[in-house]
Amino acid sequence: MSSSRKSKNSLTFIDDINPIHDQNKIKVLILRLWKAYQRDAGNTIEMVLVDEKGSRIHAIVEDKNIKKFDSVLKEGDVVTLNPFKLIKYSGDYKSNSLSFKILFYRTTQVKPCDDFPKEVPEKYFVEFGDVLNGSRDTRVFVDVIGQIVNVGPIEDIKIRGKSTPKLDVELRDRGNVRLICTLWADFAKQVKVYTEANPAAVVCVIRCAQVKEWKGNWTISNAMGATRVLLDPPGVFVDEFRSGLPTDGVVLTNHDNSELFAGSTVSIRDQFLVKNHKRTVRDIVEALEEGMCVTMVTVGSVERTSKWYYVSCKMCNKSVEPYPENSGDDGKPPLYYCGVCDKDVSAVVFRYRLVLEVSDATNYKARFLLFDAMGSTLLRRTAQELYNAVSENDPSILPSEIGALVGRRFLFKVSIGGDNLKSDRSHYVVQLFSDDDELIKDYSDSLDSEVLVPLPVTPITKEASVRRGGVSVENPKPPTKKIKIEGKKEESFATT
Repeated sequence: MSSSRKSKNSLTFIDDINPIHDQNKIKVLILRLWKAYQRDAGNTIEMVLVDEKGSRIHAIVEDKNIKKFDSVLKEGDVVTLNPFKLIKYSGDYKSNSLSFKILFYRTTQVKPCDDFPKEVPEKYFVEFGDVLNGSRDTRVFVDVIGQIVNVGPIEDIKIRGKSTPKLDVELRDRGNVRLICTLWADFAKQVKVYTEANPAAVVCVIRCAQVKEWKGNWTISNAMGATRVLLDPPGVFVDEFRSGLPTDGVVLTNHDNSELFAGSTVSIRDQFLVKNHKRTVRDIVEALEEGMCVTMVTVGSVERTSKWYYVSCKMCNKSVEPYPENSGDDGKPPLYYCGVCDKDVSAVVFRYRLVLEVSDATNYKARFLLFDAMGSTLLRRTAQELYNAVSENDPSILPSEIGALVGRRFLFKVSIGGDNLKSDRSHYVVQLFSDDDELIKDYSDSLDSEVLVPLPVTPITKEASVRRGGVSVENPKPPTKKIKIEGKKEESFATT
């Protein structure tokens, strides 16, 4: 006689769990385990579990069952679990986006298991830009990976009458996008000690980080029990990240002053008007030092020598390589090879890699690069949506939404990296933008109200004008540099 029941020995992946069944059996790694107290539920054991496919689920042991499971549940162990109950998962903070979590029965069996891969697909890492533009659901924790480039002082903050250590660190990703991370309690101490002993390029992995907005700026922080902070951990994913970092020689620095992380509390308005150096396009292309700056430019064209998008693996978010004759005309989705997952994949996502050629009154040009987060915010549509809209005709066609950027004026905050100093053809990565008319007017007015003084630059030859971005073989008219000088009248000087 046939039966619809599952075999007692069959395993279910987390993504395939049916919430209406209580006979699901899963094999998972206990990624994180901590004890908590909730006013309505009393003491609990909280866990974040991950399966072989990299999917996560939250699990909880109630107060009445803690004594039974306390000695058999250990962080880092691989176990099989069944049976268990699935209950609604809600609240202000969640370790994943599922609508349900596991509740242990008293009868739940926990059995050790050795058959588990050393590394699983990374599904929960997010781009820094997705945090900085406020597009993340702040209720759901995220994973981040970054190089620690700045470490602030440890501060003792009073929380409910108890002194708690607090440490701000600055992370950067492979595109040199910077993100502030606030660490509390033991994490603050551990990171401070490690970075002081290892002043080279420290890679930090933070699992289950909380996305927070404070005074108009987006940062991340640890969420006490759920978060796990790893410094220079081994693994293919970390090695691949490290190999892709900018080759600009940036190493970790310690700044024991309160101004280091002022950017974490700076509004967009202050980013463009107060906190960052104002630069012309000529200043940017002739820069001799790395750094951040803001500029007001007009988009002259969209670069067409490369695609405005790239294809990424849906599992790990990294770029993939197409196979020949990869049209999908046979009804099956096209296949790609993912080097990070080391397998063929058909589940892919299209992401922005948009290059704009911009200029200003100096008649110099530069190429500004917007990655996926900035592109999605600017165009208010995902790259996948734009690709789908034109792909049936010709994917090489530039979507009208992108073409409409030509002629528009923007404020951009860009990073000048080591690659920019080595090659004038390198792109400047956009960290922030604004097309707000009032802010653009205020920026322009702030330039007009400043006193002009000479800008020291390296003399430019006729040939160098072309190499450095000039629009013609002859040098454009020397621009002027503006700066405020107390008690002096406004004067203008040529920069040559």
